[in-house]
Amino acid sequence: MAQKVVTLYIDDTSIRLLVTHGKRIRKWADVPLEPGMVKNALVMKPGEVAAKIKQLFSVRKINSKRVTLGVSGLHCLTRPMLLPQLPKDMLEEAVIREAKRVLPVSPEQLYLQWQSIPAPEGKIQVFLVAIPRTVVDALFNALRLAGLKPDLMDLKPMLLARMIKDTMAVIVDVQPNEFDIVVMAGGVPQPIRTVHFPSEALSWPEKTTMIKDDLSRTIEFYNTNNPKMPLATALPVWASGELAIETEQCQVLSEALSRPVVPLPPPLETPEGLDSSRYIVNMGLILKKTTPTNGTGLLVSELNMLPLAYQPEPISLTRILAVPSAVIALSILLFLGLMIQNTSADIGEIQDQLNTTNQLLQQKMAQRQTYVDAINGLKQKITSAETAGGNFALAVSNMETQSQKVNGDLEITVSRLPEMVSLQSISHNSSSLTIKGKALNEEAVLSYVKALEASERFSSITITNLRRTAVNNTDFSIILSVGD
Repeated sequence: MAQKVVTLYIDDTSIRLLVTHGKRIRKWADVPLEPGMVKNALVMKPGEVAAKIKQLFSVRKINSKRVTLGVSGLHCLTRPMLLPQLPKDMLEEAVIREAKRVLPVSPEQLYLQWQSIPAPEGKIQVFLVAIPRTVVDALFNALRLAGLKPDLMDLKPMLLARMIKDTMAVIVDVQPNEFDIVVMAGGVPQPIRTVHFPSEALSWPEKTTMIKDDLSRTIEFYNTNNPKMPLATALPVWASGELAIETEQCQVLSEALSRPVVPLPPPLETPEGLDSSRYIVNMGLILKKTTPTNGTGLLVSELNMLPLAYQPEPISLTRILAVPSAVIALSILLFLGLMIQNTSADIGEIQDQLNTTNQLLQQKMAQRQTYVDAINGLKQKITSAETAGGNFALAVSNMETQSQKVNGDLEITVSRLPEMVSLQSISHNSSSLTIKGKALNEEAVLSYVKALEASERFSSITITNLRRTAVNNTDFSIILSVGD
């Protein structure tokens, strides 16, 4: 029997649903989101988003609660990491330690997932994916309110890479509010970029110029850091999403990049009336669910981004025993009632039998009391657990409120980062952020400062250190004062 797969992808503008049996698309639909429901891939109004999801499932008559979920690459960090040869039971600790060293955000604020990939002899290499906890928690809150339980999750850029059979590729996907760039080398996506358009009202020439500039910088960055395995000029750029149907813009982009720009063909047979450019992420989810490794050049094709905290819970032994215990108790009561009724028909004639029955009845009643006591004890434990859960939820809510402001500051500092600037450390207190990093030159640092000022989030920005340490290498420190 063909496997039924229900896929869901939510971005700032819409919710997109695609259902297949096997690889045949059976149902699809999308519903627009009002501005402010989802902003920069973060669900701001989970109740309203949940209502939209329920509406979508109701209209398409979908009863399944299990969904396969795609998430935007915005805010997400990916990185291959090379580690010394280690015992298997020490790998997790080593990955977390290395993540603390190389990531610009503390791992405590991220959900981390990784998969081992081929490495040089004597080494271990993993591909790390880090997703902000605030983004995932807000999304899963909306899904919980909608009554859905995801069993698999993946990033949009990773799903795009899955559609390419070669191990070397450049992909650009364009949607109304953002575009993704994926460079895959040796079967590993490196680097990945998701960029928001300043406005959905941009014309296509304006969008193409922005895409061209980012593509050029990304390809140049990769080639500079990988001189032994550069991206050949004959290697095409695969275009998907809205760009795939804009033939003229593909040609303009091809001439500007001096390399072919080719529409990415839909990975599944597309029924009449389905705009595959809008459902490219959903199709990638179908491939991941039905054929995890077959026919793709992606080495990290089996990585499930679903955090452990949201994976399906194992069946509880208490829950297993609760129903049989209740059935046993009810059966005993019914049995006793029938026995009393039958033995009271003729007391005079069956007095001896009644005496024996009374003894048995007392034994059963004693057993019943034992069950009742056990059930009451379980009820007390459940009440205590519910109380503890409520206290924990309140504590988590308070922590989320306190961390929202910090996350907003960190989001601006990371999202406004130019290509020629890298961060070494970020420290935050109640009134300021201190950023230390390296840049190609002083102009790159000033460009970063201007981008931070343009965000209007910080009351003041002070460069406390700007020192050239070598050719094409400048150290800098910046203090950002945080407003109320």
